[in-house]
Amino acid sequence: MKILTILLGIALISANGMAQAEMSEHDMTQMSKQSTSSVKHQGLGTIKAVKENKVQLEHQAITTLNWSAMTMWFPLRDPLPAELKVGDKVRFELEQSEAKKWIISKIEIQSAK
Repeated sequence: MKILTILLGIALISANGMAQAEMSEHDMTQMSKQSTSSVKHQGLGTIKAVKENKVQLEHQAITTLNWSAMTMWFPLRDPLPAELKVGDKVRFELEQSEAKKWIISKIEIQSAK
């Protein structure tokens, strides 16, 4: 009877260990997918200057990054759309480049509400 109890205990422990291993593998897969997908942050601001492939924005606070309102330069992933100019109020999207620098991946005129 003791042997049966011990074998049953070992079987339960083994089954529990396999379930935890499967869960860990699943969690790691999810984490891997999240780290490869680019996290994007939205912002609102005014174009203050344009130079080469960069734009200077006076932007409102970006709470998802814990940034207060400020004026700063950002590189652009793509050329600035021709219709945008200094003084325009814009909506933009930031993402981190492979070099861990923040770049503007999307920028457009801010629509009036």
